[in-house]
Amino acid sequence: MLSFVDEELVLDRGNVNVEARGNLMTFGFTPESFDAGPVEQALVAVGERLGARFADVAGPVTFYAWYDEQAGQLRCSAASAEPNDLPFRGRFRPVDSPSPVLALMAADALPGVVPWTDLREVAAEEDAGPDEQVEHTFPVFAVKLTR
Repeated sequence: MLSFVDEELVLDRGNVNVEARGNLMTFGFTPESFDAGPVEQALVAVGERLGARFADVAGPVTFYAWYDEQAGQLRCSAASAEPNDLPFRGRFRPVDSPSPVLALMAADALPGVVPWTDLREVAAEEDAGPDEQVEHTFPVFAVKLTR
């Protein structure tokens, strides 16, 4: 995970989705041997080191990490966006500690498996009414790297 710091990151302010996909790193895990402590330390260290690397870059750049429950993976990326404007289609909440993200991982006994009982039909965006509430938000550890 610490190797993320040494990666050549894509910065394309005109297309934040290209940045997010180009900078994506994924990490699988096995629940029985998962230890959140070292992973938390590594994520914080990556944020600090990237912060030093991008301290003089103009405009927003954010390092972020989240748990993709459907894939059963910890995912990290960086994008030219503020923490509240990261390129997710789902509802998320930026957090300043990796703990909420890692808690989701630790609680997942079957990474990458979504039981049928947890699935529900979602109306197409054009069919959704303005009062339709999104029930689920997910935590995203976000570190703003620039001033």
